Amino acid sequence: MRVVVWVREIPDTRDLIGEILGQDSMPKWDDWDTRIDPEDLNSLEMALQWKDRDPRLEVTAVSVGEPKKLDVLRECLYRGVDQVVRLSGEGQPQDLLWEARLLAGAVRRLDAQVVFTGVQLNETECGHKGVFLAHALGWPVATYVEALEQGELGGPMKLRRAVEQGVELVEATPPLVISVGVALLKDDPRAPRSARAKLKLQHKKTQIPQWQIQELGSFLEQRSGGGTRILAFRSQPQRDFPARRVDGSSQAELKAMVDELRNQGLVR
Repeated sequence: MRVVVWVREIPDTRDLIGEILGQDSMPKWDDWDTRIDPEDLNSLEMALQWKDRDPRLEVTAVSVGEPKKLDVLRECLYRGVDQVVRLSGEGQPQDLLWEARLLAGAVRRLDAQVVFTGVQLNETECGHKGVFLAHALGWPVATYVEALEQGELGGPMKLRRAVEQGVELVEATPPLVISVGVALLKDDPRAPRSARAKLKLQHKKTQIPQWQIQELGSFLEQRSGGGTRILAFRSQPQRDFPARRVDGSSQAELKAMVDELRNQGLVR
């Protein structure tokens, strides 16, 4: 049985320094570093652990578009997937819903039965990545999965989900989309494995297969509508928060500060 892991390259929002916005108040995306979405790494780890338990499983990582600064598919090869595929849909609408439809076509062509992906709370996508893909495939989806308790090839899967007041164990039978939540602790079972030196040497120059949208042909479901596009953008005006330093050792300055705050109704 083949499973697919949908991985994406996202802007790295850690340690942002310097001028990160342009004159139009939009992020300077070309200047930002990128990384593989950490929740996609969690979902990749879940798929690879399943393969560790049953080597008959084939894991294929799929991504959309050319790499900007990091080839996330090569990172997947370094961690032990069997195959990678890059999807290209140049000239088509570029939003998450469109990506999900493209992924669905690739999943059908690969004849995969399970797709793992991260919940993805970054950007403005509200964790809908797996939901969009499940809708495009017409499959059920299990969200916020934190562990694959049991998985048999061709049989039902037992999944542990994080819910608001605890965890729940659910059973689902493929075909299925599994949306994996974030791992916050080092000993979390979803914590991703590191790239392996041997695999880095082996796949440093491996050719990455690329499928054009035309090659997906009948595997793509024909739907009306072309996704969404930004018609206009209005930046929020910058707010000014004046600051004034007060000498904490000066009783007079402290009293003046309290009087001023009291006059403004901020303290009683």
